[in-house]
Amino acid sequence: MMTETETETTETQTTRGRVYVIDRGRPKLRAGQGLLTGLDVVFRHFRDALTRKLEKPSQQTGVFTVQYPEERLKLPEAFRNFPILLYDDETGHELCTSCFQCQRICPPQVIHMTQARDPATGKAVPAVAEFLIEYDACMSCGLCAEVCPFDAIKMDHEFEFSTDVHGGLTINKAGLNRPISYYEKIAPTFWAEVKDGAMKKLQGNMKRRPDLIGVAPQMIDTIKAKRAEVAAAQAPAPAPTAPDSAPADKAARLAAIRAKAAAKDAEAQPVPSDDSAPTDKAARLAAIRAANAARKDAAADVAQTSDTIPDDKAARLAAIRAANAAKKAASEGAPASASDAPATHAAPASDTPPAASSMPDDKAARLAAIRAANAAKKAAAQKQDGNDDQ
Repeated sequence: MMTETETETTETQTTRGRVYVIDRGRPKLRAGQGLLTGLDVVFRHFRDALTRKLEKPSQQTGVFTVQYPEERLKLPEAFRNFPILLYDDETGHELCTSCFQCQRICPPQVIHMTQARDPATGKAVPAVAEFLIEYDACMSCGLCAEVCPFDAIKMDHEFEFSTDVHGGLTINKAGLNRPISYYEKIAPTFWAEVKDGAMKKLQGNMKRRPDLIGVAPQMIDTIKAKRAEVAAAQAPAPAPTAPDSAPADKAARLAAIRAKAAAKDAEAQPVPSDDSAPTDKAARLAAIRAANAARKDAAADVAQTSDTIPDDKAARLAAIRAANAAKKAASEGAPASASDAPATHAAPASDTPPAASSMPDDKAARLAAIRAANAAKKAAAQKQDGNDDQ
C-alpha cells in the first residue's frame, strides 16, 4: 500500500484517458490543521510587509510600496495604456495611411478617421486627414496596434490622464502624434523588430503624398523652415549690379571735354597768312569761349536736374545748350577786323602756328561749334544706349 507522504507518482487508466496523480509530499491535514496553516501564511506575509523590503523580482513577500510620484517603477515594454500615432523625426511624415483597419477592429468603436485627398485632383492619398480616439471609452485592448499593417499605431505607457472634463479625453491627431524616437525609448526591443519594414513602407507612401499632406501638424513649420534654408543655399548668388555707364554728371563732363578738344583742334587749324592772324585769332577766341560756355552750362544743368531729370535727358539738355552756346559765340565772336576783338583777350603773335592754308573768317568758328554739338550729341547717344542695355 502507498503511504500518504509518499512522493511517487501513480498512473491510473480511465475511460477518458490517462490521469496523472501527483503527490506533493505533504501530509493531509485533519482536525483544523488547514486553518492553522492558512493563518500561518497570513501572519508571515504581514510580518514581512513590515520588516523586509523587496529587492529582487523573485521575492514574493515584503514591502513594495514606492513614494509616487517622486519614485516610479519602470514599466515593461509590453505595458499598454492608450494608443498613439507615430511620425518620422526627420521628414515629419506620419506612418498612418488611413487604411481603417484599427477602426474596424476596435471593440468599443472609439477610433474615428478620415482619409486625406489631393486638393488638385481630389483623389485619395495614403495619409490620414484627421484621427480621433475617445480615451474615456478605450479599453486598452491593444488590438489596433496588433492589426496595423504599417506599425503606425502603438500603445503608450502614459497613464496620468485624470481630468474632470469629459470632452478633454477625446484626443485629435495633433494630440496623438509622437515621434518615432519617443516610442523607441519606451520600447526599444519592439521597435527594433519592426523598424526596417515600417520605414520601407513609409518611403513608398511619401512618394504618393503631394506637398505637406501627411506631415504631422507640429512639424509643418519646421519642414517649411528647412525648405527655405535649402532653397536659399541652392539659389545662385545675385549678380553685382553694373554701375551706370554714364551718370548724368559724367555725360555732361564728357560733352564739355569733347567740346574743349574740338576747340583745341580748331586752334590747331592753320591760319591763312600773317595778315589774317587777327581774324583767325578772333575765331580761336570764339571757339574757346564756346567751349567754356558749354562746360559751364553742362555743370549748371547737372546741378539743377540731377534729382528731377533722368540721366539721358540731362545729357541731351547739356548737349543742346552747349551747341546753342557755341553757335551764339561763333556768331558774335567773328569781328570784321582785329580792332573789333577785345584787347584784353589778345594773344601774342608767337602763340599762333605758322600759316599753311587760307580759311574764311567765320569758318573756323562755325567748325568749332559744329564739332562741339556733334560731341555732345554723341555723348547723349552713348548714354541712351547704356540705359537700353540695362
